[in-house]
Amino acid sequence: MSNDATTSRRAFLKTGAIAAAPLAAVGVPVAALAADGSKARLARLEDERAIGELHGRLLRHLHAGGAPGELFASGKAPKLQAGVRAVLPDHSVEPGAIAFSEDGQRASQRQPVKVEIAQELEGDATLIQMARLQGNTLAPAVLSKDLIAGYVRTGGGWAIESAVLA
Repeated sequence: MSNDATTSRRAFLKTGAIAAAPLAAVGVPVAALAADGSKARLARLEDERAIGELHGRLLRHLHAGGAPGELFASGKAPKLQAGVRAVLPDHSVEPGAIAFSEDGQRASQRQPVKVEIAQELEGDATLIQMARLQGNTLAPAVLSKDLIAGYVRTGGGWAIESAVLA
């Protein structure tokens, strides 16, 4: 009885192997192509993660009042517009998706932000004079803007190519 069971198992395996051989021959290149596609997707996800971290560092520094030159490909951070004290991400709106160039060497992202500005108090009204005497010389305001950041791939990873408040 064990002989019959072994024979039918072997026959089943042989039949399965014979039936699967043509499929396996066709499936090898498809599997290889899938692996290459997976590698490309993985590389794109790693690039998105690296850019996201760099973008987060940029926003943290802009919140503090300025960004260091080490984040930028040129080595110099652009000057913020006059009166800008801080840039905060607007969490009520989703940031734009990261858009890559065709060659994958550049990327850009649009992020809605809140910009704190402070303008010099102007005029000679009594309230303005009183504010100046108390040390209040700036009038704060918060504006909604977009931070448009451009990124470039360098030898050491990604760096910021440009950052503009629009």
